Amino acid sequence: MALIDINFHSMTLGKHQTFKVILPEQQDMFQPEKSVKRLRTLLLLHGLSSDDSMFSRYTNVEMYANTHNLAVIMPNADHSFYQNMKYGHSYYDHVLEVWRYAHQVLPLSWKREDNYVAGNSMGGFGAFHFAMNEPQLFEKAVMMSAALDMNASFIDYDWYDFDGRAVFGDIDDISETAMDTRYTIDYALRKHGIGKLPKLYFMCGTEDDLIERTDSFIQYLKTINVPHKYDREPGEHNWSYWDKGIRKAIDWIFEDKTVDTDNQIMNWVG
Repeated sequence: MALIDINFHSMTLGKHQTFKVILPEQQDMFQPEKSVKRLRTLLLLHGLSSDDSMFSRYTNVEMYANTHNLAVIMPNADHSFYQNMKYGHSYYDHVLEVWRYAHQVLPLSWKREDNYVAGNSMGGFGAFHFAMNEPQLFEKAVMMSAALDMNASFIDYDWYDFDGRAVFGDIDDISETAMDTRYTIDYALRKHGIGKLPKLYFMCGTEDDLIERTDSFIQYLKTINVPHKYDREPGEHNWSYWDKGIRKAIDWIFEDKTVDTDNQIMNWVG
């Protein structure tokens, strides 16, 4: 596996920005006469206090991805909640820009059935939004400990040096805004139809402060008959839980797929 840092000029941000890619090394990469097989790809989104390095530092995602010959794109979206901020940069557009840039310069498959999105906490919120708004890009979406079913009190939550108003504006009612995840899925159903949406997998630890909001949102999905998978099990809002979560997420992505192990180089050991 290769762990690649890419620094490029982002047109959406108007500045240079970095992102990371975990890339399986295929045997055919080193044979110029051979055409390289385009890889299945996971867009993996970090949480509020994290960046593009965190999953590769605090989980074994590289090992899990290697098992399935899966490429992983990890963008940096700062404190944006993966939105085009009210007072700040257009990070929703930026992440799509990163996704397209990576697919243009690396051997990644453009096929919908070969692309997936996942994230933890704020990244779970982002993964849900990309799944609902860009269903033509992603076949499956995984939300780990996601910020779902929030209310306007989020705007005033103590985020240290972060203010929710920078993302969503100064609002008292989140109804029919990007914060309103029920509205987000209702709109997606009206626009795309249930058959066009990605398959959804939610997970949250029972000791996580977000468990009640997750339970509430899952109940809403049942009410509107949206198919989904939900793991509600012991765990906290931490990397120990997300390491297990990203392994389960990748296994779930591939449960109905055949892995091309013939084109892998090897599993390196110490």
